[in-house]
Amino acid sequence: MSLKSLNRPPFLSKGDKIAVVSLASRLDKKRYRQGKKILTESFGLEVIEGQHLFAKHHNFAGKDHDRLADFQSFLDNPEIKAIIAGRGGYGTSRIIDQVDWTQFKTNPKWIIGFSDITAVHQQLQKMDMQSIHGPMVVTLTNEEESTESLKKALFGYSLSYSAARHRFNRFGGARGEIIGGNLCLLAHMLGSDSDLSFDDKILFIEDIGEYYYNIDRMMVQLKRAGKLRKLAGLVVGEFSGSKENSIPFGKTAYEIVREHTSEYLYPVCYDFPIGHETQNRAVRCGELMQLVVNNKGVTLNSI
Repeated sequence: MSLKSLNRPPFLSKGDKIAVVSLASRLDKKRYRQGKKILTESFGLEVIEGQHLFAKHHNFAGKDHDRLADFQSFLDNPEIKAIIAGRGGYGTSRIIDQVDWTQFKTNPKWIIGFSDITAVHQQLQKMDMQSIHGPMVVTLTNEEESTESLKKALFGYSLSYSAARHRFNRFGGARGEIIGGNLCLLAHMLGSDSDLSFDDKILFIEDIGEYYYNIDRMMVQLKRAGKLRKLAGLVVGEFSGSKENSIPFGKTAYEIVREHTSEYLYPVCYDFPIGHETQNRAVRCGELMQLVVNNKGVTLNSI
């Protein structure tokens, strides 16, 4: 089988314009201002804000049509070289089917975010285009190495990450296109227009605030849909703030993942620095990467 990366937008240069949108939940202005300062002073980019960036409609950052309008205007603007989500939360999948990708296909640009933005990443992978799963504006101050990883991903550097050995790791090596994101969103996309094959891919997963039984249910859903059967490898990130019912489920998040992948032979690593914790390394979804899991630990590198 011939391995290749998806198509990718042009990498950024200092002075380029990057747009900020709110695709999901409402934005905290203080944390936003801190992240914006990093984009302008450290990255050297010109930040353009969406018209409805700080809008409020119940839990959402404005009504669906307002969030969609900001995203669409920046997708269609050739001066904008990248679009970064202000934050995640919930709401992206409510508008993803209304996006017109016509101009984006002729003038592609990087889309950046994680968590709820997984809906956009998977849609772009379906369109054979790379995007960046990584820190959003409100999380840029969380950890210097993760912020630096986003800068490298945007400016075209090779990505190289490592993680400590975990007792659940399954040794082996894999090369493949890397895809993934938030487990809840990956399960949510099944059967939608954004659904795609996971075969021969290196899949990464993470989540936050889920009950253990629901993590189990989502893993069962992926497994029943055949998404786990033919992976090249699996990277298990952070499962932050996982919750227990009054009657204990009996397994941790990592034990649940291990159970549902135990019959397969591909390499699996756990506790990789991707997710809702301070360490959230940026990856270019759709890029060809190499995963090595052995008794020394884990490496994940661009090829």
